[in-house]
Amino acid sequence: MELQVFKDDVTTYGGRWETRLELPVETEILIPDYLPAVFKIVKCRIEPVVLQNNIAAGRWQGEGYLRCTVLYQTEETGARLWRTELKSPFEKSAELPGPEYGAGPARLWGEVEYCNCRAVSERRIEVRGAYALCVGAAAFRTQELLTGLAGCGIEQRPCTLTGHTCAAALEKTLTAETTLPLPGMGETVLDIAGRFVFGGATVQTGQVNCQGTLLLQACFARPDEAELSTRQKEVPVRETLELPGAAEGDTCVCWGEVLACTLAAADTDGEEPLLTVTWKLHAECWRTAEYTAVADAYSTLCETAAETADYRLLGREIAIEQTVTASAADDLPDAEAAVLGSFVSVGAPRLLPDPAAPADAPQVRVGGRLTAHVLCADARGEVTCYDKTVAWQLPDAWPGTPADYCPCLCAGAVRVTSQKNGAALKVEAEVSVSGMLYGSDTVSAVSAVTPGEELPDKKLGPSLYIYYAEAGERVFDIAKRYHARAGDLAAANRLDAAGPDAAQALTAAACLLIPAAL
Repeated sequence: MELQVFKDDVTTYGGRWETRLELPVETEILIPDYLPAVFKIVKCRIEPVVLQNNIAAGRWQGEGYLRCTVLYQTEETGARLWRTELKSPFEKSAELPGPEYGAGPARLWGEVEYCNCRAVSERRIEVRGAYALCVGAAAFRTQELLTGLAGCGIEQRPCTLTGHTCAAALEKTLTAETTLPLPGMGETVLDIAGRFVFGGATVQTGQVNCQGTLLLQACFARPDEAELSTRQKEVPVRETLELPGAAEGDTCVCWGEVLACTLAAADTDGEEPLLTVTWKLHAECWRTAEYTAVADAYSTLCETAAETADYRLLGREIAIEQTVTASAADDLPDAEAAVLGSFVSVGAPRLLPDPAAPADAPQVRVGGRLTAHVLCADARGEVTCYDKTVAWQLPDAWPGTPADYCPCLCAGAVRVTSQKNGAALKVEAEVSVSGMLYGSDTVSAVSAVTPGEELPDKKLGPSLYIYYAEAGERVFDIAKRYHARAGDLAAANRLDAAGPDAAQALTAAACLLIPAAL
C-alpha cells in the first residue's frame, strides 16, 4: 500500500523584533548676527529626522539627524520669543536575530530621554541630551505544509488556513509646495509643522497610487500680542510609488510625516511667498493567502500515525479609523501666569495589555502618549514652558497579548487646547489613529502520516454497530473510531439531507448505524 503525500510552502508569522538605540546630543548652537542675543532659554525640543531606514542582509541601517529647536527670550520687555535650531547628524545600525526579516524599511518610534539646554553666553547655547530611537520589524518564515493525501484507503478532514503577509514596503521622501504669507513687521515664525491625512490608495502590479492631504500649521509670535497666532494650510497630494512586489488585490496601508518646512520670499515681485514641505510617505502592501491543509487523517485499511505541527498565521485583519479625546489637568506654579499657546509632540501608538482583563483571558488595547508644551508668561513678561503628558487610549479591546499582534498604525494630534482656570491648567487633546492591526493565531495541522499494520478483516467482526452520537460530535471523528469511510457513513445515515457533512459537527444528538461493510 502506497500513500501519496502532497505538500506546499506556507508563509507564517515569526513575531516582532524590537530594539532600543540611544542617540546622544552634545552640541553648541551659535546665534547668528541677524537674531537678537539670548537672555533666557524657554524651551529646547529634540526631534529625529530619519533619512535612511533600511533592512538588508540581516542588518538594520539608519541615518539622519536630530533637530534641536530652541525658543528663547531677549532682554526686551514683553513676552517676545525667538527661535533657532541646529541639526545633529547620526548614523546607527543593528544586527537582526535571524534571516526571516525581509528587505525594506523598519518601523521607527521613540522619545526624548533627557534634554539639558543652557546659554553659555549671549551668542552661544549648549545642548546636552539623548533621544531613544526604537526600531521594530516583523519576521515571516516559510514552513512546509501538508495539503493532501491519496491512496492507502486514506480519509482526511481538510481545513483552510488564512494568513496575511507583508508583500512589499517602501519609504520615500517627497516635496510639496504651497503659498503662505510671510511674517509681518516684527513677527517671528516659531514653528511650522504638519501631519499627513491618508485619503486612500489603489494598488496595481508594481505600483501604488496614494492620495491624501498635508495639514500644515504655522505658529507666529507678534510683538503687540501676548498670545501666539497660527495660520493653517491644506495641501492635497497624489503620489505614485513604484513598489516592486505589489499586486492587484493587496491591501495598502499608508502613513506619512512632515520632516521640514521652509518659508521663503518669491524671486519675482508680485508672487506669493513659497512654503516648501519635505515629507516622507510610507506604504505597505499586505496580501491575503488561503492554504488548504489536512486537519486530521486516518486509513480504512491500516493503522496510521499522524504527526501535527503548529502554524502561526496573521489571520485577523482589524481596520482602525478612530478619534479619541484625552485630557490632563494640573496646578500652575504661578497662578497669575497667562497661557500664550502650546506645541505638541505625539508619540507612536502602542499595543498595551488591558489591566482590567482577567489573567486567563488577557486583552490588548491601542494607546499612547503625547506631550503638550504649554507656554506661559508671568506679569514681568518672562515666558516659561510647562510640559504636560497626556495619555490616550482607544475604547476597543481585542483578545490576546501584544505579542499576538502586528500593528501598522499611525497617530496624529487633530486638536490641542490649553485652558487656564484660576491656578489650574487643563490640556485637552484630540488624537486621530488610523491603520491596520493584524492578529496572529496558532493553528495545528497534520504534517506527516505514517502507515502501519493492516487492519483485520471487518467481515470477522460484527456486521453492524450502533453509535449514540451527541450534539457537537463530528461524523469524521466517529468514522475514524471504526476505520470507516466518513462520507459513506454520513450517506448511510442520511446526514447529507439533514445538513452537516463529514467535516462538520452534528447539530443534535443522533443514533447512527455503522455497517461493518463501510
